[in-house]
Amino acid sequence: MGIVRVVKTYYPDPSDSTGVFGSVDVAYERALTNPVSLTTIKASPPLQHLALVRQSRLSVIPIDHSSWELILKLGQ
Repeated sequence: MGIVRVVKTYYPDPSDSTGVFGSVDVAYERALTNPVSLTTIKASPPLQHLALVRQSRLSVIPIDHSSWELILKLGQ
């Protein structure tokens, strides 16, 4: 598990002929020292508002600064 940076924002997935799915392009930044599991995130009360906790199939989500800092701290 690690950190990536979005280098190209949402665009229609060219492999999806239905037009339902989208893509973003990302670039590797760095690995986390300690992986932060979804179980850990779901068990953390300050992170309960994240879409990642409320929705089951997300790969890219917006995240507020304080939540991001907490996840980075958990990953140290």
